[in-house]
Amino acid sequence: MTRAILILFVVFGLAACGEPDAPKGRPKVAPPPTPLSVTKAPAAPAGPGAAVAAVSGDGMLQAASVSQLESLPRLNAKVFSVSGGDPALNGLVTYFGLFAGADEGWRVYPIGDFNEWRVVESAPGKVVLAVRQDVAADDGSIKNSPRFIHVSFDNTGDVPPDAISVASSD
Repeated sequence: MTRAILILFVVFGLAACGEPDAPKGRPKVAPPPTPLSVTKAPAAPAGPGAAVAAVSGDGMLQAASVSQLESLPRLNAKVFSVSGGDPALNGLVTYFGLFAGADEGWRVYPIGDFNEWRVVESAPGKVVLAVRQDVAADDGSIKNSPRFIHVSFDNTGDVPPDAISVASSD
């Protein structure tokens, strides 16, 4: 009996400890969101739906064109694509954005038109994407061209730079 009580004290004591504080100078990072899990069929609505009018403005039209987004909160950056290219050949017009503050918003830099991309590395001043950029051959066939895009930027100032560096490697 006393052994069971001792085990309970240890378990509850460890549970009360929580996570250690983040090292000085570094903010705590929020844990990743829990994936949405649906285990049953949706119930019928509780009542009639509310009428919602369409939002107008050029900004909303541009936002609706976003087809892929990778947020990089530790860098105050994001990589995103908008629909607009040839959907069969490099249809993802891709940009890199750095947050310049509440007054200016985002500085956006074009980095290329790709058929597919994903961020494979990110660190202060550097983001690397694995991309597939297809090329039409003379005979009409499409050649897949996988490679890496290296985005480098100065992140030492208070505001993002006027230009970034974009280079590729195999």
